[in-house]
Amino acid sequence: MKKIILSIAILLALVSFAGCSDFFNPVTNDTLLEKNYIAQYGELYSGYMGITASVQAVADKSSYLEGLQGDMLEPTENAPKEMLDIYNHNDLTNNTLADPVGYYNVILNANDYLAHIFKYYKNDSTSLPTATLDGLVGGALRYKAWAYLMLAKIYGQAIYFDDPLTSYTDISKYPVLKFDDLIEKCRQLVEVGMNGVNGEGDIQWSAALFPNQGASATSLSWDRICPPKECLLAEIFLYQNNYQKVKDNCLSIITSGGAQQSYQLNLWGGNGQWAPNCYAFARYEHIAVSFYNYSLHQTNNIINYYSNTYPNKYYLRPTQVGMNRFAIQLNTGGVPNDKYRGSGITYQMVNGEWVLQKFLSGNETPTTIYTNDVQVCLYRAADVHMFLIEALIGLGQFNQALPLLNSGIGSYYNATTGQFMAPYVGYPSCLYKVDNTRGSNQGVRGRVSLGPVGLFALNSASALDTLVNMRRLDSLLVEEESLEFAGEGKAYYTMNRMARRWSPSTSNSWAQHWINLDGTSNATNLWNDGYEQALWAGKVGAKYTNGMGTKVASSLSSDLNNWFLAYKLY
Repeated sequence: MKKIILSIAILLALVSFAGCSDFFNPVTNDTLLEKNYIAQYGELYSGYMGITASVQAVADKSSYLEGLQGDMLEPTENAPKEMLDIYNHNDLTNNTLADPVGYYNVILNANDYLAHIFKYYKNDSTSLPTATLDGLVGGALRYKAWAYLMLAKIYGQAIYFDDPLTSYTDISKYPVLKFDDLIEKCRQLVEVGMNGVNGEGDIQWSAALFPNQGASATSLSWDRICPPKECLLAEIFLYQNNYQKVKDNCLSIITSGGAQQSYQLNLWGGNGQWAPNCYAFARYEHIAVSFYNYSLHQTNNIINYYSNTYPNKYYLRPTQVGMNRFAIQLNTGGVPNDKYRGSGITYQMVNGEWVLQKFLSGNETPTTIYTNDVQVCLYRAADVHMFLIEALIGLGQFNQALPLLNSGIGSYYNATTGQFMAPYVGYPSCLYKVDNTRGSNQGVRGRVSLGPVGLFALNSASALDTLVNMRRLDSLLVEEESLEFAGEGKAYYTMNRMARRWSPSTSNSWAQHWINLDGTSNATNLWNDGYEQALWAGKVGAKYTNGMGTKVASSLSSDLNNWFLAYKLY
């Protein structure tokens, strides 16, 4: 352990002294070359941080791509042709914004790191404890799985390779995996791994970097740099319609978060405290974050693209359709007003123009706005709770899903026994209040004081009713994702997932239990009418004010492949 702490002390020195130049700002077109890589023990850690830096270099990309593909963002008059072509579904040849090279750089760096750490371990297994090997390898595998999962969601396919390469141009000789096969590869990276080591191991960086110190924002943030296995697996299993495993992984990460009084969706993240989730470290909400620090020259393009405060470029703005979604939400008093996520929080009128405000709070004057450290959440607590709700709907457990979506489950807790009552038997007790300040789980909508939705599903009287209401609730979840995660690079991909789930061109075996119980063609017709795909295609089409809406909606409703960016891989 002393050797680990000593080596990480060296790493901290590298971060402190080299950070101002190159430590977190590598040339991300290059891999970690073999000639001087992992020859010493300390480089095991700096090499790992090289993968983290490659994630940092691409983490903001999905915000722009998802916003342009979905219904939340549109290009301004300042936007470059690359953005206009993505928005209008035009040819993307040589489109630098659509180019997936950043995600492949994560994979290239992960592969190279994995090859060298196993080589190091083979030559000197005594200096590298098994737990440390498992943690470093596990993190590298999960970064790789995250990159491939992003490629699957954005492009619907990817070139898959495990070999360490020295150039991005070398990947063309490897096979292209289509969406479902790529999702399965992501699962295998986490659950199976390589060389007998899976992607589930982890390093508790806060304890290693800050031994014998109390928890602080600085120390805890180090534990949030890599996606946990549970978050990745929950999302992967959603795409595979394996809802019980989604549920298991969500409850697992909520339980582990409870040890730090985090991930509960309680009063801490409610009302006025919801907004900082998108521009500052939020220990109770953030699970995996790509951090940036302006003083260390670690920046992204979010402020530059979204702000209209000079000298920013203001390339993208919220659509009227996207803003209207917030305006019609009913609060707990039945009045239309998403006060804590809507106008002034997610979007705002600035200098006579609408801007996506949720990332821009803090320093907002022309002389200071560029110094904001905008953090990009890979996963936060709301993701996990929405994953869980989606899984419960897929299991037909509406009586569990709806309180988690709406007003929370605190009332189901038996303080005498210290356990939750039905239907939440077995749920982690940390979802009940840890103190009087933060309270119990409030639900996704409840914590921002919005009224309940989806209660119609509680009256499902038959198997057919259950299936019909599953589909209706899936649509409600897309709406809620669009509110909760506007601009965060997530809602459109959920929209796509729902369209695939109910498409006539995909398997409905996940719902076979309910189909068999119904025993009529009425159940299978729910997949034959293409309703969900057409519904969300129409939602996306509605944002266009340039006459392209009908064309885009028709394209999306006619072919699931059209939901992905059509970028030529090589």
